[in-house]
Parts: sequence; C-alpha cells; structure tokens
Amino acid sequence: MKRLFILLALMMIGFGLNAQITSSHEADSRNLSRSATYYEFTGSWVVGGVTQDTLYWELFTNKDGPTIVNARVELTRKGTTDTYDCDLQGKVFENGTYAALTESAANTASLELTDTTRVVSSEGNAPASTYYRYYRVVFNDDNACAATDSVIITKVAFKVYPQ
Repeated sequence: MKRLFILLALMMIGFGLNAQITSSHEADSRNLSRSATYYEFTGSWVVGGVTQDTLYWELFTNKDGPTIVNARVELTRKGTTDTYDCDLQGKVFENGTYAALTESAANTASLELTDTTRVVSSEGNAPASTYYRYYRVVFNDDNACAATDSVIITKVAFKVYPQ
C-alpha cells in the first residue's frame, strides 16, 4: 500500500510539472476568398508567463499571382523584464517550410511587419523564389519568461497586395 501511495504521489508531481511546460500553438488559420485582400484575427491570446511561449497566425492568400503582405500585431504588456520576438514568414506550398521574411526582436508594444523580400530585378521582375501563398505571424517569448511577465495579443491583421 505504501508503494502505491508513493507511485500515485510521483505521478501527481509528474502531471503537475507537465502542466507547466509551454509550447508552440496555432492561434488561428484562415483562407482568404479570391477577392479579399485584408483579414483580422481578433481575440485575446497570452504569450509568456506560465501559458504559451509561442503562438502563430496563418493566412492562405488564395491569389493566382505574386503578393506582398503587411501584418500588424496589437498587444498590451504585463511586466517589464522579458523580451519577445515577432516574425513574418512565408511559404509557397501547404506542406512546405516557412522562410523568414521579417524578423523583429525585443518587441514590447504593437508593431507592423512588412514583407521586404520581393526585390525587383533590373528586368522589372521579382524572383519566383520570393512569391509566397501562405503567410504567418509568429510571436514568442525568450524561453525564460518570468511568471509575472507576458503580453496579451488582441489583434493580428494581414493586408495582402496582389502584384
């Protein structure tokens, strides 16, 4: 009986520690209609503290031609000790790998991210490797976030500019 009690106590401790582990989480994902060029994710998502350490919002542009995207993240901060990164990423295919388009470190207030990868060549064309169909905003803490420090994200907006 004593062994069973010890085993149950160790299992409860293990479950309690596991509940404190944070991870990456998709906040939301949407497909634009062919005619749409703007989308807002609204809600209340917390990054840092004892909640998620990484959140991301994904948008499939659903456009036939190349696009440029701007994103805006609106947030409020609780605490003053930790740093947060926010990145705009893009990929071509659903099962592809995201490429970093804009990386912004040490964010503590609302910010805007702009896709600056579409550099036009002397012929007036951007290289095909910079045409993306999927975009996402990734927001994460510094992986050593104090329990008293976090950000509350209330809006992530995407503006798509078809080229």
